[in-house]
Amino acid sequence: SDAVRMRLESGAFRESDVSREVLHSDTMDQYRTFQMCERLLHCPSKLANQLLFQIPTQRQAMLIERYYEFDHRFAREVLGKKLSKGTKKDLDDISSKTGIALKSCRRQFDNFKRVFKVVEELKGPLVVNVQHHFLLSDSLARDYAAVVFFANSRFETGKRKLQYLSFQDFAFCAGQLISYWTVGAVDDMMEDMDVDLEKEFLHDLKELKVLVNDKDMLDLHKSLVCSQLKAKIKVFTEMEANFKNLSRALINIASKLTNTKDVRDLFIDLVEKFIEPCRSDKWCVGDLRLFLTHYTITAHTLDAFRLVVHKYEGFVLCATVGHSGLSVCDELSVTCGDWYLHDTVCLKLSVKMCLGMSLWQECTDGYEWDAQNQHCKGGCQALHHPSSLFTLSSDINECETIAEPCQGEMKCFNHYGGYLCLPRSASVITAPEPAGQPELSVSGVSNGAFSPCPVGYEAQGESCIDVDECELNLHDCQPSQHCINTLGTYTCQCPDGYRKIGQECVDIDECMYRYCQHRCVNYPGSFSCQCEPGFRLAGNNRSCVDVNECEMGAPCQQRCYNTYGTFVCRCEQGYELNSDGFTCSDIDECSYSSYLCQFQCVNEPGRFSCVCPQGYQLLGSRLCQDVNECESGTQQCTEGQSCVNIHGGYQCVDSNRCHDPYIHVSENRCVCPSVKPECRDRPFSIVHRYMSITSERSVPSDIFQIQATSVYPGAYNTFHIRSGDDAGDFYIRQISNVSAMLVLAREVSGPKEYTLDLEMVSVNPLISYQSSSILRLSINVGPYAF
Repeated sequence: SDAVRMRLESGAFRESDVSREVLHSDTMDQYRTFQMCERLLHCPSKLANQLLFQIPTQRQAMLIERYYEFDHRFAREVLGKKLSKGTKKDLDDISSKTGIALKSCRRQFDNFKRVFKVVEELKGPLVVNVQHHFLLSDSLARDYAAVVFFANSRFETGKRKLQYLSFQDFAFCAGQLISYWTVGAVDDMMEDMDVDLEKEFLHDLKELKVLVNDKDMLDLHKSLVCSQLKAKIKVFTEMEANFKNLSRALINIASKLTNTKDVRDLFIDLVEKFIEPCRSDKWCVGDLRLFLTHYTITAHTLDAFRLVVHKYEGFVLCATVGHSGLSVCDELSVTCGDWYLHDTVCLKLSVKMCLGMSLWQECTDGYEWDAQNQHCKGGCQALHHPSSLFTLSSDINECETIAEPCQGEMKCFNHYGGYLCLPRSASVITAPEPAGQPELSVSGVSNGAFSPCPVGYEAQGESCIDVDECELNLHDCQPSQHCINTLGTYTCQCPDGYRKIGQECVDIDECMYRYCQHRCVNYPGSFSCQCEPGFRLAGNNRSCVDVNECEMGAPCQQRCYNTYGTFVCRCEQGYELNSDGFTCSDIDECSYSSYLCQFQCVNEPGRFSCVCPQGYQLLGSRLCQDVNECESGTQQCTEGQSCVNIHGGYQCVDSNRCHDPYIHVSENRCVCPSVKPECRDRPFSIVHRYMSITSERSVPSDIFQIQATSVYPGAYNTFHIRSGDDAGDFYIRQISNVSAMLVLAREVSGPKEYTLDLEMVSVNPLISYQSSSILRLSINVGPYAF
């Protein structure tokens, strides 16, 4: 009734003559239509492929998006909670707290639960599954993925100390976790949905404990970070004083993530143990960005941490700095890859570590920085020959002399005074060799004679010079190896893509490091990344980007929609996709249901239309309404006739329908004068009335009220059907002394016409007076139920 009232008051109906009964029927039809559509909205793909409702494609997308939109305030209240009946009982409190209508809260909660239930049965990327199965926009699909992800891991978000974080903050963090910490981030052939955290990665995080448990490494890490941030952040003094506490907080949080409870408390621990100490020291966002960036970069230079520290610290940076704009973690992982981001320029890690450019100007103990040659110099070590005759200056190649100098598949790079363990993808620029070769001096020799030179040297005059074993082919390097001459000896270097084990060069299986987003193909000395069908290799030769088949001439007859990894063909409204998946055929909507139109359905290419019988006009798109020919001016009655509108047509009746001995006294009223003898036993008056009803009207149904126009004091009135109801289709129900109701007792079908004489008998016993009047009612039953 409220909906009908609102429609009556709207501008569209205010000036029209649509009856309330017709409008109520149309409103109920629309409500039933919405109820049917709502069931389809629970599975949007069914709405897109349904045949009953003529909803344009853009309108379908709008309906789906509007139905699944949710209020971020509501999502913030249920984020991380189990989507169960227990949480649903709390919706009253959430409604009161947020000011969101309870009905809306229930719909949003049911949508969350429905999406979770569907995608938990699917394998593959979570965001893609949500988007494809519920036909949502990118942003809304990511928001739903965040809700599902938090509900699955049950992250704690409701504590008071986390209240300053909005749903958007948590949703951004969820996106980072899904991208870097889940099984799907590294395994495209996973058998479960992409919401489970990768246990192997969480286990590897324990290895980071050495960053804080090893005092020397902790001091080195602090020294490296402080050397980069000096004069760059406002809170340098506080950072330097608290570095070890902050580092322990980050690493301890990471090392405990193999425990379910610690995973749930991840955000509480980050805020309590890391963010709040920074807040108390007045850190700003820029300071935090720089600290976490250099903390991560310097950790890369320490042994064996590249694979895990990037994922972990990258997330911490995103989670603590915020989600607006391009965050530093995006720049590290996407823009620079294995390079170091300095301001807006990407520089290779190896350049800094080997040559000390701009940031790396510290040398190993015993060496000093040579600004002119851009490398570390000094540090002589004595090589003792048994004869104690020779002394030379030489660097020790720890990569050759130390067994397994690097762990975790890192590569060893020798440099002056030490060595570095770097990722195998790092490039190294070797410092230039000093001009000329150092010479061995010969001492303790008389008469120009001298003892033999050490192995790898030969006498030349009074000096020993290095023998180039490589040039003289005095080496035992294998054909696949490259001989490199060094002072006093030589080394056999394996080609790129190989590592040396013993004397053999063994191919490095780069695919085990998961460099490729989709498929990795290892081959001797190298590898290549390949993409699944529907994708192409990106410019970095690692990532895969979706191919838009629709822009490349996909064979869709009508509409083409690009999807992640493939495409789908869709048809215009009113058409259905053929079994070939590309072409479309017209849908005969009329054959699917007899309820599409009130009278008759006409199929047309791509659509259908409703038509009405003669004498009726279309109301809206489905209903039929009688045409009032008497008011529209289309009737053809003469001047001596009156026009009476009936369902589906009209009738012309004589204006004067009085027959002797009755005389015509006013419109439709005849009177039998008492002065005429023949009027003594007849009703005093006859009043003519006309009405029209529809076929198959529900019964019993009140159709006409009889009302006395004048009543004499002391008179009693009775009402009855005098004639015209031979089949007993009607009866009279007396309401009062002066009124009665004509009731349709049985369902009747038209076209049909009744003429009923409804008599009112008045009796006054005080004066022994009795009279009667007739209401002659012509009832036309229309041919249809409308």
